[in-house]
Amino acid sequence: MRRPTERGSGWRGAAGATGAYLAVALLLLAPILPRFGGAILGGPIAGTDGWQHVWHLWWAQRALAGGQNPFFTRLIYFPQGAELYLQPINIATGALVFPVTALFGPVAGYNAAALLAFALAGLAGYLLALRVCGDRWAAFVGGLAFTFAPFHIAKLYDGQLELAALQWLAFYAVFALRAAEGRRARDAAFAGVMLALTGYTSWYYLLFALVYSAAFALLWARLDDAATPARGEKEAGAASAGAAGWLRQWVIVGSVALLLLAPAIVPGLRSLYGGERNLGVVDPAELRAYSANLLDFWLPSFLHPLWGEAVFAFAGQRWHPLSADWNVALGYGTLLLAILGCAAAWRLAWRWLVLAALGTLFALGPELQVGPWQTGLPLPYRVLAALPGADFGRRPLHFAVLTTLALAPLVALGARALLRRAAPARRPLLLAAALALLTAELLPVRWAPLDAAVHPYYDTISPDDGALLHVPPAAYKRVGPQKAQLRHGAPILGGYLARTPRYDLQYAPGIGPLWSMRPEPGQLLDPAGAAGAALSFYGVRQVIVNWEQIDPALRPDVAAALAQVLPGVPPRYSDSALAAYVVPPAEQRPFAYFGRGWYAEETSAERRWRWMGEAGDILLVNPGPTPLPVRLALTLESFARDRDLELRLDGAALDRWAVPAQPTSSRRELTLLLPPGEHRVELRGPADDEGRADSRRRLSVVASDVRVTWGAEAPPATGATRP
Repeated sequence: MRRPTERGSGWRGAAGATGAYLAVALLLLAPILPRFGGAILGGPIAGTDGWQHVWHLWWAQRALAGGQNPFFTRLIYFPQGAELYLQPINIATGALVFPVTALFGPVAGYNAAALLAFALAGLAGYLLALRVCGDRWAAFVGGLAFTFAPFHIAKLYDGQLELAALQWLAFYAVFALRAAEGRRARDAAFAGVMLALTGYTSWYYLLFALVYSAAFALLWARLDDAATPARGEKEAGAASAGAAGWLRQWVIVGSVALLLLAPAIVPGLRSLYGGERNLGVVDPAELRAYSANLLDFWLPSFLHPLWGEAVFAFAGQRWHPLSADWNVALGYGTLLLAILGCAAAWRLAWRWLVLAALGTLFALGPELQVGPWQTGLPLPYRVLAALPGADFGRRPLHFAVLTTLALAPLVALGARALLRRAAPARRPLLLAAALALLTAELLPVRWAPLDAAVHPYYDTISPDDGALLHVPPAAYKRVGPQKAQLRHGAPILGGYLARTPRYDLQYAPGIGPLWSMRPEPGQLLDPAGAAGAALSFYGVRQVIVNWEQIDPALRPDVAAALAQVLPGVPPRYSDSALAAYVVPPAEQRPFAYFGRGWYAEETSAERRWRWMGEAGDILLVNPGPTPLPVRLALTLESFARDRDLELRLDGAALDRWAVPAQPTSSRRELTLLLPPGEHRVELRGPADDEGRADSRRRLSVVASDVRVTWGAEAPPATGATRP
């Protein structure tokens, strides 16, 4: 037999609450409802990040429909492709809205995902609050405060869908609570599933869920029936209070989650620490910029139509000059109800108060910031960041999601206290007043739709037409080429990902001048005649220049770069906004170029040189079908002191070289036999600060002469040889 307080807590009550949250979400997204498949909603940041997440849904649908690995694609950063394990690819949401994306397109999929994020997060908040307070109307208020919290709305405003899709984290909290109180294996297994879905949505939220789990497990290690009034008598009697039962539940949760997450976690950790670019390295200044200020929690939301602009000007421009996603306001109505809930039902509330405080504490980041003051006071986040893998969570302020989640039961307890103290005839009025208070405070400013339209020329491109090189290139925060890719489906060079992978093609002959949008004079490693060969080898079939996206002052340089790379080639299509050039066929010939790690070329009279940092690459490309001999001759001088260089070929040790300090030079010749394809000669050595007040360069060696001889013309080896 159920307790009276649970009446209405079944499917009917949950469905009613979900419908109400969905109705409010429809009001929130009302501006784009008439254009559900043609526009998204959001602020300035959503103009880039929002379309990035539309692309994520598009790619997820294509990958899942085609049976491909959704965590790797060659459609961006062509031809090498990009691993997506560490990107906010949001596979869980992609699978959730797969039918919508498949039938109506990725823009409709994005909008459906946004609606579901608010409706389902509201449902999860309702179920969590109902579990604690046992009153469906009070629980509805708690769910409303959670799903329409300023933090949640700000994620939609910024177009950050993986952070707006916080429903799985909230459902995890629901089933974790059920598992802790009821000690049923089924609830623990469901908690593990929800934890896995949280990871497949956002690695940030998975990290936060693990922190939440550790605190939750300790807080709920010992329970008494007074602390869980919403449980039925049968369930309460079946609960096992022993340590063995408690441990068993968490073993089930962890085992299920780990089993489901293993396909992504193992390669994700390899990409984080074992790749060519260590994504685990965190800039302390960046970490501080993306940490909450202590006063942020007590400010009103900067998205409110009445006072939001003043709040943003006062706090955002002063305390968060590098970030626009700092909206962790809790809401005064939410706080008042939570305080009332703590006062009225302390035995039920105190654990949730601890969890809310924990989320706030970790959101403050590695050291306490109070308004304009950097106190230097270390905070517990430093301990968390020191754990293996945890330093990946370099946005501490997002820990505020745990605060808003833990406030849902407290708000519900406060609403329950109000309703119980009032006469029955006045309860509907009090409930309406509480909802009106929350609605008035959480109401966001009305946003303008962001149109999905792209230039009509993209409709003429087929996915089989070959790779596209855009000018300006697809790069960090330049999402236009991927937005156009939603229409044509052809691969593109570069791309916009949250964590930029290594990509040497931006330095290649023919590609480098267009990527940098300026012509390149004769270089130290002379690529004369190699532009066509490089474009052909890397599969570039069209160059598309988006003139309207280029500063008028830079357009002459772009025109000169086009003339250098594609001399005499007329555009296939041209208007004031866009010009498209078809890359003509070119003779296959080997070529070489400087990759990453080299500073810009410098000249003086007839002399040319390039400085290297701690590591520099030289790319050697054999486009033919058979192995090709090549001689690479290098003349180097060391900066300030003698130093030893390590030379590697395609990751394998090749040679060591003692390079003397300037002005003494050293020459080395390497004769190699290269199989078909691209090969990388790596030079690595210690670097020192340049020592000039106007320079932040770190220098190791300088190359003053580099010569490459291919094929039969390559003379016998006079230095190191690689067979």
